[in-house]
Amino acid sequence: MKAEHKLSIGLVTTVSGRWPRDIPNERHARYSKWLTETFADVSVVAGDGIAVNQDDVDSAIEKFHRERVDLVIVLIGAFTGDIAATRIAERLNVPVLLWALPEPPFDGGRIISNALVAATMNSAALKRLGFASHFIYGDVDDERVKGEITSLVRVYQADKKLKNTFMGMIGYRPTGFYSSALDETLIRKTFGISMEEMDLVHLFNTAEAIPDEDVKKDMQAFRESIKTFDLPEEYLLNHSRLTLAMKKVISDQGFDAVSLRCWPELGQMKYTPCGVISRLADEGIIVGCEADVSATISMLIEHNFSGTIPFMCDLVNIDEKRNTALFWHCGQAARKLHDGSENTCACDHSLAGQGVVIEGTLKQGKVTVCLVTQIGDKYKMFLAAGEAVPTKKVIKGSMVDVKMNNPVRDMIYRIAAEGIPHHYSIVWDDISQDLKAFANHLNIEIIET
Repeated sequence: MKAEHKLSIGLVTTVSGRWPRDIPNERHARYSKWLTETFADVSVVAGDGIAVNQDDVDSAIEKFHRERVDLVIVLIGAFTGDIAATRIAERLNVPVLLWALPEPPFDGGRIISNALVAATMNSAALKRLGFASHFIYGDVDDERVKGEITSLVRVYQADKKLKNTFMGMIGYRPTGFYSSALDETLIRKTFGISMEEMDLVHLFNTAEAIPDEDVKKDMQAFRESIKTFDLPEEYLLNHSRLTLAMKKVISDQGFDAVSLRCWPELGQMKYTPCGVISRLADEGIIVGCEADVSATISMLIEHNFSGTIPFMCDLVNIDEKRNTALFWHCGQAARKLHDGSENTCACDHSLAGQGVVIEGTLKQGKVTVCLVTQIGDKYKMFLAAGEAVPTKKVIKGSMVDVKMNNPVRDMIYRIAAEGIPHHYSIVWDDISQDLKAFANHLNIEIIET
């Protein structure tokens, strides 16, 4: 993980001066330790001690500012007025999570913590001032609470990764693909992704400059790694040349992902890139084909939550009796996603006939289907889930049958009614709840089927 992608969370435990300190001190030590041990891939920046007065709060704020925290957890050690939470939000301009722990057992004496009252009071103050905030009630021994915290951390991790994403657009949309058109400003505003466009000519020039010995070495290694059928030598050479060129362009430009205009020019030059995209995917490099930036962003989002490479595809057929949907594309799925059967091969493109694709059927398992797409003047998220089942190779290309959780016919009618475009991102993981939480975080409407 790049350093700038790592989430940083501040933790301050608060208490007003007249409340007992033993419980707040114990809570600060225990929860600092729990957060650090639970989220090893997160930088947890804890206050040096409990914050009792404004000077303590300011000291924590200075520390959080130095460490550039993305979120501050205000753990209510005992009753605290509004000063701590509002001052943190004002000075740091980051969201605040108010965490109220249950009251210690009552013994007939005075109330000891009063954390719930403080948290709701602080929450109201933050809302009135227009600051982003979250609320959690309960102890970490409660699985519900662990789940809520974990979900929130995952959302902010994914959000930070997107905000630090630099996407390359190599070429604009193919002819007639209006759904691949984009509003770069809206993308930047919604997801924080920065983008730069590059002409296909630069990619061609880079490919032609790759040394012949490097191309032949890569081609030989590729040949030894997979069955090849009906592929002219020229196609294999061009495949290797383009693979090396894409890697160089991505490295030279510092792209975190790429949206690529894959036809017609690349095909006309016998550089059809489907097989290249498959190979890059196996190395963890996300490339969206047909210059579909929205689908590429969808793959990035699913990758950020699952840690695995998604499959960008079309929905080409449904079987109402089996309640399955056949998701397919020309042949750019990562080989890691294939089911290991004998039908995986490197072949000529079945539609264009102008280069290398990786054909085969994909593996079984729970999947999440997602597409963030611009509808009108805002982005929405299409979301569906199911299970990839054993798939028969019924056409050329990469494909998987998914038994959907909800009626498949209703799904395609909803897709048409809502104006959802034809590309989807599928990841082999059940991350529906994460994606819903993420969409809510970004104020994106969810279209779920």
